[in-house]
Amino acid sequence: METSSAFVTETHSIPVRGEYDVIVVGGGVAGVSAAVAARRSGMSVLLIEKGVVLGGLATMGLVVYYNPPLDDSRGRRLVGGMSRELLHRSIRYGYGTLSPYWAQENPDTSVPPTGRYQTRFSAPAFVVALDELIQDEGVDLLFDTLFCAPVMEGGRCTGVMVEGKCGRSCYRGRAFIDASGDADLMSRLGAPCVEEDNWLSYWAHATSLTAQAKAASAGDVAKSVQPLCLGAFADGTGHPEGMQLFRGLRAEDVTRFLLEGRKMLREHLAKSDRKETTVITLPSMAQYRTTRHIVGQYTLSDDDKDARFDDSIGCFAEEGPASFVMEFPYRILVSETAPNVLAAGRIASGSGYGRYLCRLIAPSAMTGEAAGRAASLAIKHSCAVQEIPVRELQAQMGSAGYVIHA
Repeated sequence: METSSAFVTETHSIPVRGEYDVIVVGGGVAGVSAAVAARRSGMSVLLIEKGVVLGGLATMGLVVYYNPPLDDSRGRRLVGGMSRELLHRSIRYGYGTLSPYWAQENPDTSVPPTGRYQTRFSAPAFVVALDELIQDEGVDLLFDTLFCAPVMEGGRCTGVMVEGKCGRSCYRGRAFIDASGDADLMSRLGAPCVEEDNWLSYWAHATSLTAQAKAASAGDVAKSVQPLCLGAFADGTGHPEGMQLFRGLRAEDVTRFLLEGRKMLREHLAKSDRKETTVITLPSMAQYRTTRHIVGQYTLSDDDKDARFDDSIGCFAEEGPASFVMEFPYRILVSETAPNVLAAGRIASGSGYGRYLCRLIAPSAMTGEAAGRAASLAIKHSCAVQEIPVRELQAQMGSAGYVIHA
């Protein structure tokens, strides 16, 4: 190892520990959906997760609302495939708030629906359901493993370098999906990306004697768990006055975000009746809404409300009483500079309301599934991800239950 005042230079021979058809970086909802979709398409799949549980913000981040816009507010379900499957898996081993109308296999749209197609769920129960799914599908999984860098040959990604308990390793693949939430793979292979600032938000879970009494009276344990939301809302209101914005792409920034969030919690608890209420769960990751996303072949924006795309892979409605539907074009998952790498989840190319939708749970599951299917098609047709037969992808997504065109 050589050192200087500013740099340390090291040279190693890195062992290749495995080869796969598809490698997915990130085990959040998008990454799980991508891995399962690719595996069900006949691919060998490796899923790499830096934490020790699957689900990302939905579990580690305690964002426990599998919520709109999964339906059109008039009784028609817009989603299928992994978006629908994961909703039902989120409440398989824990409480939920899914109405009887939406629990039906085929709801009768002539009957007014009860509420929206959504549910609140238990994060730990969702974790064990995701474990079961990945294991049952035969996806190889690595926890506690940090993606470090792509291996590039001839302009293509041919492997990923990771760091784990045994040191640095390499896994080779034919196609890759960046579901890191931060576009780590895409940015490090040179794909154009956009960095974003965040307001300070901190979510925890609490309970109280009052809540427990209500839960016991109602016979519903869910009523005893109270989400505690501190700091900024999605529109920025509530961001502490004078507080910096957070980008989330440096360890120092992540550390400050977490410490400031827990400081808000500490101040909240100092004012609480400690015999009446207590915190029961803290998030185990920084709850950034967005950090970095790709510049795709298309950027989904506010101008695309009710627009029709020839390459749509599915659509979602506006939250609240739906007045518009937004189709998701396949091109938001693809960068011009990455012939065998796809984006999934909140790093898809979007701005405005399009950006907002990309980061929600159900859209993340859909883009993850589309990326997994597209990676498989690219391998089967020996083509770049930009050149896959989109009609074939659309047929697969439609058969899975997604509404392709509103």
